[in-house]
Amino acid sequence: MIINQKILIFKKKNIYKDLQNGVVLAELGGYADGKFCAIHGKDTALVMLGTYIVDKSEHIDYPSKFVFKPGYKNYLPYLEKNILKAKESNAKVGVSVVSIDIENTLEFLEVSYKSGADYASFCAHSTMKMFMKNNVSSALLLKRNWNDLRKWTSKILEKIKIPVIFKIGAFDNPDIFDAIKIIIEEGIPIIHINILSSEEGSKGLEFLRNLNKENIFFIAGGGVKDINGALRIIDTGVNSVSIGTEAIKKPEICGIIQKLLFKL
Repeated sequence: MIINQKILIFKKKNIYKDLQNGVVLAELGGYADGKFCAIHGKDTALVMLGTYIVDKSEHIDYPSKFVFKPGYKNYLPYLEKNILKAKESNAKVGVSVVSIDIENTLEFLEVSYKSGADYASFCAHSTMKMFMKNNVSSALLLKRNWNDLRKWTSKILEKIKIPVIFKIGAFDNPDIFDAIKIIIEEGIPIIHINILSSEEGSKGLEFLRNLNKENIFFIAGGGVKDINGALRIIDTGVNSVSIGTEAIKKPEICGIIQKLLFKL
């Protein structure tokens, strides 16, 4: 596998040292604004705002406060306020976005890092009809769309000045392993994988064990409810564990697991 030099530079600088064996509060559309992240992601390694949708459509079947019309002025005040609030968690802050138009994605992420975000994330995990019919988000990972996948990764890396995360689903499509190779080769330094279940013997854990983890930083999560679930994920060789749904029910869970992992 050809490894993009940007990944090697990030690795040499040890830019992700604060994320190693860390807990990531996963993006949760409808929940993960600045206030939510400050409370539910307190004392973790990374909190993720979003995922946000940028689109000019009037009606989108998604939580309305997480949908923005294109345009710098439409999201600058929101991002400045919510990134600042999220930093009260004492964690690094990432912002996740998805759109049909690459230019909307680039603008939103550019405003995010200028507003203080530490990480930028593109959600390549949505299977919403609006994205699938336009061959973006999760559809980019299908073999027939790999040329577009390369274009999206190239443009994002060229434009965005902070480390970029690609969020994907382990079982979104049958071409996923080869799609991951392309993402790595193009230079995306961090991949965040939803494996659906972290139970012992799950297909998700087996998926993680089969990944080539050399020269790439992996975050993984799916159904983590306690330290045992987090350890099962970390024991596959990935770098960080993400928690989403359980954090909605138990605001303290991410911080508790983070403290336990840092003691290992």
